[in-house]
Amino acid sequence: MSVDDWRAFSAQSPIKRTKRRGFLRNVAVALGNSGSMDAIAPLAAALGDEEPLVRAHAAWALGKLGGAVSTGAPEARMGIESDPLVVAALRAALGPIVT
Repeated sequence: MSVDDWRAFSAQSPIKRTKRRGFLRNVAVALGNSGSMDAIAPLAAALGDEEPLVRAHAAWALGKLGGAVSTGAPEARMGIESDPLVVAALRAALGPIVT
């Protein structure tokens, strides 16, 4: 969800109080808890979000979904991520395969 999409979505709504990053964090948590493999693609895309909070929770959610199918995106992001919070979430998501 881009910033412009967020503005249109949240206009005149109490949800606007969560701000975009808080809303997308909550969505990532819900997707991670859903157990649905359909959530992998949007969560992988969220690893590229401008907000570290969103990227970190997307990594957590991918780790929660588990399985080899969800580790590709976190592994790829490890090579370019610089935010310590996100790096820690990526490491946790990848589990023992990260050294």
